[in-house]
Amino acid sequence: MAVGNNSNASFYNISNGKICRQFQSATPESKERVNKNGKTVHEMFYDFIDGTIVSIETKESEYGKSWLITLDDGESKQVLQMPFSSGYSSAFLKMLPNVDLLSPVKIIPKLVIEGDKKKTSLFVTQYGSPLKHYYTKDRPNGLPQMKQVKIKGKMTWDDSEMMEFFENMVKTDVVPNLPKGGNRVAVTVHDAVEVGGETNEADDLAF
Repeated sequence: MAVGNNSNASFYNISNGKICRQFQSATPESKERVNKNGKTVHEMFYDFIDGTIVSIETKESEYGKSWLITLDDGESKQVLQMPFSSGYSSAFLKMLPNVDLLSPVKIIPKLVIEGDKKKTSLFVTQYGSPLKHYYTKDRPNGLPQMKQVKIKGKMTWDDSEMMEFFENMVKTDVVPNLPKGGNRVAVTVHDAVEVGGETNEADDLAF
């Protein structure tokens, strides 16, 4: 898996509990599907993605706001793209303060289907061991709780304050401490790919 340090960088996202890379045309190992917009896409899937985190930023595209996490494995860079608000990004961000930013991590997504619900989770390991959440129900460490709000007569979970807290935490506490000041991969909005595809359930985002 490789990403060059230019606007032609390849992106990876998370789809159905797997690390996914999309291609413009079919490859010998890619799988084909039609996305929700009726476009045929070609994808390859992986169990994990790893490397040292060198950049974390948010970006807007036609698919909405996303997190872009750049990993450097010593030979190349990969950009993992996650929806700004999702079970995957929430789990990653809750563990982020416990990451040694100078050493490689392995990011492993999971998906469990129970009836008609999809429950997403994500694990981060370092030095061969899984990292624990820094922000927990018992010790929120300043993280705002989600709120239940009524939208069109239906109660749903609102994580707006939580995600705003995470974005400020990343900018203030993480980015300044990334290796070499966070070597940004130069990307443009049109490089972004369709991300996610899984709805956020309360079980995904709650502690």
